[in-house]
Amino acid sequence: MSKLEDFLNFQDVDTITEEIYINKRLGTFKVKPLTSVKHNEFRNRCLTRNKKGETTTDLNKFNLLVITEQTLEPDFSNSEFLAKVGCQTAREFIERKFFSGEIMMLANKILEISGFDIDMNEQVEEAKN
Repeated sequence: MSKLEDFLNFQDVDTITEEIYINKRLGTFKVKPLTSVKHNEFRNRCLTRNKKGETTTDLNKFNLLVITEQTLEPDFSNSEFLAKVGCQTAREFIERKFFSGEIMMLANKILEISGFDIDMNEQVEEAKN
């Protein structure tokens, strides 16, 4: 097969899932990586403008979106599950049950499997060889 055929035969990224271990307290989660479309959607949903018209990204909101939208197991959108624990939304559940560091850790691991852990310097060196 040619390199182009190899590339075209890559698995669609929206069908990939991974199990990631967070810590002893939370255990393992089944998640899916972010596509570029989802990443842009989440970033746009988290932009805020101040009175001067400058935009900033609400990182907490972004992390919560990544977790609630990309986690398959446990299913944070399951209404029976949320009702059992006395929460209305997945965001409320995560904010009540996770430490802030665990929220960052889970979101970062999802971003890692989405390709955000790739070191550009390593890629440049690999391309040179």
